[in-house]
Amino acid sequence: MADMHTVYQLTIRTLSPLHIGTGNTLRRGFEYVTYKNKTWVIDANVLAEMLYDQDPSEFERMAAGTPAGELIRPDEFREDSPLFRYVMQGEPRSRAHGSEIQEQIKDPWDRPYIPGSSLKGALRTALAFVGAAQRKVPINANELNHDSRFAAQPLEQKVLNTASPPRGKVPNYDLLRALQISDSTPADSASLQLLNVQVTTGRKSGSPIELEAVRLGATFTATLTLDGFLLRKSTREELGWEDDQRTWLRNIAQVVNLFTQDRLIREQERWQNVDAPIRSFYQQFNRMRIDKHNEFFLQLGWGGGWDSKTFGSLLTENEAVFQQLVRMYGKRLIRQGEHRPGDRFPKTRRVVVSDERPKAPLGWIHVKMERVK
Repeated sequence: MADMHTVYQLTIRTLSPLHIGTGNTLRRGFEYVTYKNKTWVIDANVLAEMLYDQDPSEFERMAAGTPAGELIRPDEFREDSPLFRYVMQGEPRSRAHGSEIQEQIKDPWDRPYIPGSSLKGALRTALAFVGAAQRKVPINANELNHDSRFAAQPLEQKVLNTASPPRGKVPNYDLLRALQISDSTPADSASLQLLNVQVTTGRKSGSPIELEAVRLGATFTATLTLDGFLLRKSTREELGWEDDQRTWLRNIAQVVNLFTQDRLIREQERWQNVDAPIRSFYQQFNRMRIDKHNEFFLQLGWGGGWDSKTFGSLLTENEAVFQQLVRMYGKRLIRQGEHRPGDRFPKTRRVVVSDERPKAPLGWIHVKMERVK
């Protein structure tokens, strides 16, 4: 009998800083302070216990709302101090009281990791994009989701589901039931860094954003499992999955590379006339050689833009369809100015900046798959 599961170990390496947010923020003075070009994230519970034992009057100040950062003495800024959860190189540009840092997802020990759901979501987009292109699925703007964040969801269901799932049971017939991805192993908290990010066209930048991110060169491991029971012929026929859908999963690295190649071509075009390190970053992919059967590049997390989480160019290459999208979503899609035929979309990218110059994109990873079962 064939194996019920095919299991791969994934080795994931960051090619640019990676931010997968929690939706929470850290506030200057309350959750973090800066000192000697470093950002120190405070353990408020430890600080409160210490003040309660050693200086009740200072504890009363903290209980009354005095920012925790004002209660830490200069001699207590040591990286091994229990007063700090972790320390990051760099400081936010904003020094305003209460200014915020977007928080990176971490485990209970403040070690960053990659959630399996984040990686699976990115793979889902890639599979749907390539599947729609291969099946030549017609793009009808009237069939798209009314929420621009989930614009392509109805199209995804056409590609990654059975043709006519029973009413109310769409998830039960979703192809990606057969794909499981674990959360990754954590990296050390020392792999975290403080980044200054801006929304930019490459020549003109908008408001600054501060966030935590995993450094370039960090490595994680995870597992990817294909469910052999769901993918065997009798079960596939019962679920209504087609042979090409099974092939996409069985050749997932090759499929993802097709999706990524489309994105890389467009990003290289976007940055080709901009005197910035990002142009060199994207040019490096032309020199990198990988085994496309077992390795792939992918952009993950925050910073990839609307087109990295939808059908991307399949929704924008037809100008008539795209104009329908503009009318449907308005400022949720085109946040600034107007979109005229031939304009690039999206006009902007969120990128790491240094001295107000674009320095690096966010979220690019290299994944190597090794079968272990």
